[in-house]
Amino acid sequence: MYTLQNITSSLLILAQENEAGSPLQTFLFIPIILVAMYFLVILPNKREEKKRKEMITNLQKGDSVVTNSGLHGKVVEFKDNNETVVLSIGANTNVTFETSAILKKK
Repeated sequence: MYTLQNITSSLLILAQENEAGSPLQTFLFIPIILVAMYFLVILPNKREEKKRKEMITNLQKGDSVVTNSGLHGKVVEFKDNNETVVLSIGANTNVTFETSAILKKK
């Protein structure tokens, strides 16, 4: 997968090769960079965040989840209008997390 650094360095090399071109070519180059950044960086992040929010809204009691900190647990209850979730991480051990801290469902 392309990283932002690889894309940026490739575009800079292209810009340096285009240095002798007209100013119109230079001004057309900037929107091309912005469009490429949108499709390669911003759009995939939006899709992932949408999937994650959908997963969080569909959580139910008894679902096994993993938090951002790597803690594995089972959903026991929801509190504060589904803003927080209580996870069972062991025998008689429950912890409360914000629902935004849930990374994925197992």
